[in-house]
Amino acid sequence: MTKPAPIVLIVGTRPEGIKMMPVYFALKEANIPVILCSTMQHDQLLQDVYDLFGITPDYDLGVMRLNQDLFYVTQSLLQRIKEVLLKVKPSYVLVQGDTTSTMVGAMAAFYLKIPVGHIEAGLRTHDLYAPFPEEMNRKVVSSIAQFHFAPTQCNVDNLCAESINDASIYLTGNTVVDALRIVKNNIESGDIVVSNHVHSIIQQCKQNKQKLMLLTMHRRESFDGGIERVLKTLHAFLQEHDDIFCIYPFHPNPHVINALQQSGMRDVSNCYLSEPLLYQDLVCILDNADVVVTDSGGIQEEAVSLGKQTIVLREKTERQEGITSGIAQLVGTDVHKLQQALLVYTQNIEHQKSTIYGDGFASQKIVEILKTHIKKDYRLPNEQNALAMTPVKKHEASVPDKIRGNMKKVTVLGLGYIGLPTSIVCAESGFQVSGFDIDAERVAAINNGEPVIQEPDLFEKLQIALAQKQFRATTEIIPSDYFIVAVPTPFKECKTADLSYVFQAAQTIASVLKKGDTIILESTVPVGATDRFAAFLQEKTGLIPGEVFFVAHCPERVLPGKIFYELIHNDRVIGGVNKDSVYAARELYAAFVEGNMYLTDAKTAELVKLIENSSRDVEIAFAHQVASMAYAIGSDPYEVIELANKHPRVNILRPSAGVGGHCIAVDPWFLIETFAQQTQLLNTARNINDGRPLQVVEYIFKAVRQWCSKTTLKCNVLLMGLTYKPDVDDMRESPSIRIADLVKEHGSINMMVAEPHINQKKVSALYPDAAVSVTDGLQKADIVVFLVGHTRFKAIDKKILKDKKVLDFCGILHTPKFEHEQIYWPAQSLEFFMPESNVPTASQAQELQ
Repeated sequence: MTKPAPIVLIVGTRPEGIKMMPVYFALKEANIPVILCSTMQHDQLLQDVYDLFGITPDYDLGVMRLNQDLFYVTQSLLQRIKEVLLKVKPSYVLVQGDTTSTMVGAMAAFYLKIPVGHIEAGLRTHDLYAPFPEEMNRKVVSSIAQFHFAPTQCNVDNLCAESINDASIYLTGNTVVDALRIVKNNIESGDIVVSNHVHSIIQQCKQNKQKLMLLTMHRRESFDGGIERVLKTLHAFLQEHDDIFCIYPFHPNPHVINALQQSGMRDVSNCYLSEPLLYQDLVCILDNADVVVTDSGGIQEEAVSLGKQTIVLREKTERQEGITSGIAQLVGTDVHKLQQALLVYTQNIEHQKSTIYGDGFASQKIVEILKTHIKKDYRLPNEQNALAMTPVKKHEASVPDKIRGNMKKVTVLGLGYIGLPTSIVCAESGFQVSGFDIDAERVAAINNGEPVIQEPDLFEKLQIALAQKQFRATTEIIPSDYFIVAVPTPFKECKTADLSYVFQAAQTIASVLKKGDTIILESTVPVGATDRFAAFLQEKTGLIPGEVFFVAHCPERVLPGKIFYELIHNDRVIGGVNKDSVYAARELYAAFVEGNMYLTDAKTAELVKLIENSSRDVEIAFAHQVASMAYAIGSDPYEVIELANKHPRVNILRPSAGVGGHCIAVDPWFLIETFAQQTQLLNTARNINDGRPLQVVEYIFKAVRQWCSKTTLKCNVLLMGLTYKPDVDDMRESPSIRIADLVKEHGSINMMVAEPHINQKKVSALYPDAAVSVTDGLQKADIVVFLVGHTRFKAIDKKILKDKKVLDFCGILHTPKFEHEQIYWPAQSLEFFMPESNVPTASQAQELQ
C-alpha cells in the first residue's frame, strides 16, 4: 500500500479553529499525516485559538485585512488555497462549518478533484439569506463533499432530503462538544489558566448572590436596528433586576459599537463589557452562567450541551435541536418575546446537561471513518490526474479591437500606495500599462497577484488586470506614450525635500524618452520642481520639453481606503510647463476621471497641492493650542471645543496626540523650504504639531510621577493605539510611535501597547514584551493613555477605567453633553492633565527621556 498523502485541514475563523483542533489532534494520534492550512480570515482571534492549543499552522495565508468584504476574501482565498493544494498534493481536504474559507476551500479542492470531507454538515434554516452568507456556503459545500460528517439526526435528514448519497453521510456529533470537553477538563485540572478578571467576576456574582448572564450578539442580519432593540431591552431589564449580572463580550463591528453607544449599556452597573474573550475564558463563563442570550451558532451548541437555558436572538436557527429540547428558546429581536423569555429564564433556573449535539468524541469517530477509506487504498492524486492538470483558466475579458488597435502605452514609476492603484485604473481604462519599480521582490509579488499594500478592491482588480494582460510589473523600463511618476518624496533631517527618487525616475525615463511622449509628475513636490524635472530631462536627452515631449504636474488627491473611487470621481488640477503639456496630460486623465479637470501651469498646481494639506496642518495646530490653554486652567479641551463649535461659523477640529501619515506632516515643510519669508504661520503650526507628541509624553510622565509618589513599584502604563489615525492599519509617521519610543525608556514605567488593528506579532516586533490585547492591558494598567480614537475603543466599559488614571488625547471618551441652559461643571479628575509647561523645548525633550 502506498503511504497515504497528508490530509489538509482548512481553517479560517475562530469558530472553525475551535471545532477543528480536536480533529487535528485525533488525526495526529492516529498517525495520519495532517497539514493545517490557516487562511487567517480572522487574524488575532484565530491566533488566540492556536496559542491555546499550542499549534502552529503549516501554512498561514494571512488573508485578513481591515474592512475586508466577501468579494475580496473569496477571490484571494481561491488562488492561495489552490497553490497550497498543488504543493501538498493531499489525499483529502477537510473543511468545517459554513464560512467563506470553508466554501472556498471546498471549491479549490473540487477544481483539483481532491475528495472533500465536510465537518458539521447538514445544518439548514432553508432560507438562503439567514444566516447570510452561511446558508449558501454550506449548501455549496454539501454539493461538493464526498464525506458528510453530520452532528445530529436532524442534519442527516436535511442532507437526505437534498438527495445526498446516504452512504456518504455519517452521524458523528459536533466537534465543538469535543473542544468544550477538552478545554473544560484542562481548566479544572489547572493545565489551562483562566484570566483573573473572569474569575473575579464569577466570584463576585457568587458573593453577591447574583445570577450570571452571558450575552453575545453580532449577526449582520440584525444590523438594521435589531441589535439596538435587543441592547435597549436588556438595558432596561438589567436596571430593574440588580440580582442579575451580565457579561457582554462585544463584537468590534462598527454597527455593534454604535448600538452599544445608543443603548446606554456602558452605564449599567451590573453589566461588564469587554472585547472578545479568549476561548478558555468563554468556556469558564459558560460553565458558570445561569442563562445565555446569544445569536452565535457555536455558543448555542456549547450552552445547550452544558444545560444552560439559552435565549436565541435569531429569527431562524439551523440548530433546532436546542429549541425542541426546551433548553433554548427562539426570540429573534422581538422586544416582547425577549422580555418574556428573560423573565422566565432568569427566574426559573434549570441546568440539565445534554448530549443532543454530541458526546464529546466526534473527532475520533470522524478519524475512524477516514481510516477505513485510507485502508481501502483510495486512489490518491498523482502526476497523471487532476493535480497535474492545468486548472480551468479564468475567463479573460477581451479588450475591444477598436481600443486595442489605438492602445496607448503607459508606464507608472513607483508601485506604492498611489502608483499601483493608478496603474490598475489606467489598465481598466484600456491602456496597456507597465508598472516600474526598483524593488524586485515587490515586482515579483505583484506579478504573482499579491498587491503588497492594503486597499479595498485592489486585490481583485489586480487579478483581473493581470489576467487580461493589461498590466505587468517590471524592473525594466520600456518605451511608452505616457510616464506617470509616483515615487516617494520624503524630507531630510534638515526638513528639506528629498527629491532623489524623483530624479532617479527622470534618469530612468530619459533612457527611453522619444518624441511625443508625455511625462506626468504625480509625486508631491516643492514649487518649481516640475520645471527642474523637465530641465533635467532636456539635459539628459537633448529634447526640448513642451515641444518634443511634454511635462505636467497632476498631484494625487486621494484618501487611503477610498483610492479607487477618488481617482475617478475627484476633481483634478493639471499644471504643465506650457499649454501643450497641459493638454497632453489631460488626454490621459480624460480616459477615466469623471470629476472636473482644472488646467493651469505647473507651479500653481504644485502650490495648490501643498496648501491643501498645509491648511489642515494649521487647523490641527490651532486645536492643539486650544488643548494646551484648556489644560492650563483645568478644563476639558473637548468640552471647550464643543461649546465653541456651537457658533454657526466655527468648526474647530479635535485635538489629538499629533499629526502623522505621509502628507499633512510632510507637505508644509516643502512650502517652508521654498517660501521662507512667507510661511511663518506654517512654520509655527508645524513646530506645534511636531511638539505635540512631546507634550503628550510630558503629561504621561507627570501622571507617572504622581502615581510613583505613593509606591515603590513600577507604573503599568497602557498606550491605546499606534496607527497614525483612527480605524486604519497604517503606522507611517505615527505620532503614537514617537510617544511609545519615549515612554518605553522611562525607568519607572512598565509600558504596554494595545493596537487592535495591527496583528499582535507586528506590534511585538516593534515593542517586544509590550504588545497586549485591549482586555489584558486594561486589567493590568495603572494608567490608561488613549492615543488613537479607534471606534471600538468607544465601547470600552467605563467601570474598568474607574480605579485607573485615564489620559484621553483623542477625545474618545468625550460625549456631547451640553444642552440649552443646562450646567455642566468641569470634572475635577482633569487636574492631572495640567502640564508643567507648554510645548517642551528640544532640551526639555531630551530630559523627558
